[in-house]
Amino acid sequence: MRGSADPAPRPSADSYHTLFTALLSRGRGDTMVHYMYMDNVSALFRQMLEEGIPPDTRTLNVLVRGYAQSLHLNDALRVFHQMRPLYGCEPDAFTYSYLVHGLSAQGRTRNARELFDEMRGKGLLPTEPACNAFVSALAVAGEVDEAEGIMWELAKAGRVVDDITSRAVVEEFARAGKREDADRVVRELEEKGIVSSREGQALLSSIHDDHDDNLNVDDRGRNTW
Repeated sequence: MRGSADPAPRPSADSYHTLFTALLSRGRGDTMVHYMYMDNVSALFRQMLEEGIPPDTRTLNVLVRGYAQSLHLNDALRVFHQMRPLYGCEPDAFTYSYLVHGLSAQGRTRNARELFDEMRGKGLLPTEPACNAFVSALAVAGEVDEAEGIMWELAKAGRVVDDITSRAVVEEFARAGKREDADRVVRELEEKGIVSSREGQALLSSIHDDHDDNLNVDDRGRNTW
C-alpha cells in the first residue's frame, strides 16, 4: 500500500486507528504488555506522519489510552498537549477520561483534578470507569470530602459511581472517625436511589461492625477502562 502510485489503496487514519487498537487489545490489562506494544504503536504513528496522513482525535486517543493504561502518564500527557498546537485536534471526553483514570491510578489526584475541572468547564463528562477511579483515588488519598462532592456532582450530571466506589467513600469517612458523615452519605445514596435500603443497611452494618484499623479499601479490583 505504501509504495503504490494509486492513492486509493493508501492507508488512512482509520486504517492506522484499527492497527493501533488491535495491537493494544493484546495487553488485556497488563501494564507492561501494554507498554511493550506501545513501542509498535509509536513506530506506526511515526510512519503515519511520514506518509503525510494527518491524525484525528480518535487516532490520538488510542495513543493517550495506551500510554495511560501502561501508567506512562507523562507520555500520555505529552500527546495530549500536542493535540491542538501540533495536529489541530480537539481533545474530547475520551481523551480527558483516559488521563483522569490513569492519573488517579497513580495517585496523582491534583493533576487528575486539574484535567477533570478542565473537561467539566467544556461541558464534557468523564466515562464511568474514569469517574470511579477518580472518586476512589480522592477517597483513599484522604480527600474524602472532595470525593463526596465529586460523587454528587457526577450523579447530578447522570454519572453514578459503582458500588465499590461509593463504599470507598463511606468507609474512608468511617476510617477518619467521621461516622456521622458515613451514615449521612449512606442515607443520601438510598434517597437518590443509588443503593437500595437493604444495601445501605448492609453497608452501615459492615462499617459499624468493623474496627477502623480493619477497614481496607486498597485491595479492590478496579473496573476496566
